[in-house]
Amino acid sequence: MRIPLKLTESYHLINHGPCTFLTTGDGARQNVAPINWTMPLNNDPAMIVTVLEEGIYSETLLKASGEFVVNLVGEPLAEKMIACGRCHGSEVNKFEKYSLTPVKSAKVKPPYLKESIAHIECRLVGQHPYNGVTLFAGEVVHAEVEEEYWTGKSLDAVKAKTIHHVTGGTFAVS
Repeated sequence: MRIPLKLTESYHLINHGPCTFLTTGDGARQNVAPINWTMPLNNDPAMIVTVLEEGIYSETLLKASGEFVVNLVGEPLAEKMIACGRCHGSEVNKFEKYSLTPVKSAKVKPPYLKESIAHIECRLVGQHPYNGVTLFAGEVVHAEVEEEYWTGKSLDAVKAKTIHHVTGGTFAVS
């Protein structure tokens, strides 16, 4: 038997992509924030979409630099991910507070996280506001993954143990 869902709950059926740390920066300022709504947009050219709440520090820095980095992390960083989501980067240095290590990226200003399993460097190619959030599309300009987590074709989800936001404060691990 199927049950009807509220339209506002429909995304819970498909929103199981990994939670990522988004790093942003303009050279002088930088931030790290957990972002649940990030996904591939295209594979050739490689593009990523991320959605940010209007007015947050990450949005400010992304718009200032036109660049962002998607950092894929696993279960060992789950507590730091939740903690980073409870404070604002404009008020506290989350890298220092949560012992996250920014590393100079290969092709963009924002750093990547040393603790990440993989990272994807992007340059902004488009944006569109929607009811309190902005959808940002970025072209991938560089990507790296720790070799032990790569099967040769894809991420080894069993080894990576990525964190997936299900709803509210509910998370799952791959």
